[in-house]
Amino acid sequence: MKICMLNGKGGVGRTTLTLNLAHCLQCTYPSSSVYVADLDVQGSSLAWSRLAGETAFTVGVVKSRAQHDFHIFDTAPKLPENGLLPDADVYIIPTLLDAVSFVVFLKTMELVRKKSLPHIIVANRFNPDRSEHRQRFAQLPAGALIVRDRAIFASSYGYGETVFDRAGVRASHAQQDIKAIARAVRGFDSQSWGDL
Repeated sequence: MKICMLNGKGGVGRTTLTLNLAHCLQCTYPSSSVYVADLDVQGSSLAWSRLAGETAFTVGVVKSRAQHDFHIFDTAPKLPENGLLPDADVYIIPTLLDAVSFVVFLKTMELVRKKSLPHIIVANRFNPDRSEHRQRFAQLPAGALIVRDRAIFASSYGYGETVFDRAGVRASHAQQDIKAIARAVRGFDSQSWGDL
C-alpha cells in the first residue's frame, strides 16, 4: 500500500506523522515491510533515522523499487508546479489550524479535489483550549482526524524515537492519535490486515 503525506506548507508535521505512522504499522503488523521514502530535500526523515540507528522500518531517500507492504512518501513542503504527485492509494493531508497554515491547506485541498485523490485530513497539534483551533476544525470536512498538541512527539523525534518507543499515559494518548490515522489508512486498502 502506498501512502503519501502531502501539504504545501512546511512545519505542519508531515515528517513526524510519517515516522510515527510507519512505526505504528510496523508494530501492528510485525511481519510486514514498511518503507519511508524521504522526498524532502531537508531530509528530516533520514536525519531522524541517523539519530535512531537501527529502526523497525526502513527510511531511504528514493522511491524504493522493492516490494513493501507499506510505502510512505514524506514529501517536500511545496506543491508540485506541474501537479505531478507520487502515485499513492491514499494521501494524508496534515494541517495546523493557524491562519497561515490553513490558507496553504486550502490550496493543497484544491489540488487533491481537482485530481479526485483519496485522502485523509489530519488536524495536527490541535489544542482544544484555543478558540482559533476549534473554529477552524469546525470548517474541516466531516471525518477529519485530530492529533493533539503533545510535547512527546517532538521529544521522541529528538531522541530518534517515535511515540511507540515510549511508555506511560502520555505516550498511550499519542499512540491512540496515530492509531486512528492507521485505521483510516486501512480503510483505503484492499488487503485485510486485521484489527488495530
